[in-house]
Amino acid sequence: MALGDRFFASQGLRLMPPLGTRVAPTIVVVLALVISWISSASSEPKAYITNERSNDISVIDTATNSVTATVPVGERPRGIRLSPDGKRVYVALGDEDRIAVVDTTSLQVVDRISSGSDPETFDISPDGKRLFVSNEDANTASVIDLQSGQIIATLPVGIEPEGVTVSPDGKLVYVTGETSHTISVIDAAALKVLATILVGSRPRESAFSPDSQKAFVTAEIGGTVSVIDVPGHKVVATVTLEGGDSKPKGVVVTPDGKKVFVANGASHNVAVIDAQAHEVIATIPVGRRPWGIALTHDGKKAYVANGVSNDVSVIDTATHKVIASVPVGKMPWGIAVSP
Repeated sequence: MALGDRFFASQGLRLMPPLGTRVAPTIVVVLALVISWISSASSEPKAYITNERSNDISVIDTATNSVTATVPVGERPRGIRLSPDGKRVYVALGDEDRIAVVDTTSLQVVDRISSGSDPETFDISPDGKRLFVSNEDANTASVIDLQSGQIIATLPVGIEPEGVTVSPDGKLVYVTGETSHTISVIDAAALKVLATILVGSRPRESAFSPDSQKAFVTAEIGGTVSVIDVPGHKVVATVTLEGGDSKPKGVVVTPDGKKVFVANGASHNVAVIDAQAHEVIATIPVGRRPWGIALTHDGKKAYVANGVSNDVSVIDTATHKVIASVPVGKMPWGIAVSP
């Protein structure tokens, strides 16, 4: 024992270790907790909303249901999708004939891809390699190779094509024709139209069941949802919403395939349809003129873009209740939620 230590011991005293040796471990633990919290917060899913009149997208943190960023993207943004890995947001710019590409980390536009004339909406293949785009004023659908950024095919579809949806198995693409009242069914590999299905008046969007065996198509003027047997290319049921006056647009199917949520623009609500019985089981009041709708990937929440009230309604899909209303930009139109 050192002389100093023996002296203090003889007096019944004890030397304390230097302050740093006691505090440093505590600081390390606190820092680790803070880093873990920040990492957890940043990994929470985000909802991205196109605002057609303010020419930007709003980014909503789904944990807090608050806007964390606003990103200018270009003229008349409408359709919006995320890459499968969540690293890119693609936005259709109707007045620029381009698809804007936004990096989800920097929240900067990193590219603008030529898309053919008047891109309305689009979808991305499950492997993230291709975009399928509706060109409304040309009555065509463009297929874009994302690696080269080039249009590799242009296909004739219905009149005034709008909604574009790729089936979960990646085999088919549905394109709605507003004026022809049809669904054009595209073979995603062969890049050719396989079938044309007559549906309700002015179809806007479609959504597939998780097993790709059934599809649901909204008809705005008809006020209906057509239920399609996908392998058979035929309508097997029609669900009329609120006497046909609701003007449905956006539609999504829950991950378990049990429920269909439909945004009704004229009646300012969201209808919930039993996907097996093909019956409306609930009606949820939301903001004014709901159009775009998207689910979180666990299916627990639905986000609804209300174009006239300039906000987003957040719905608990289990209780069918609105749990938050989030102000966003001018005329919110489309929504995509990150993985």
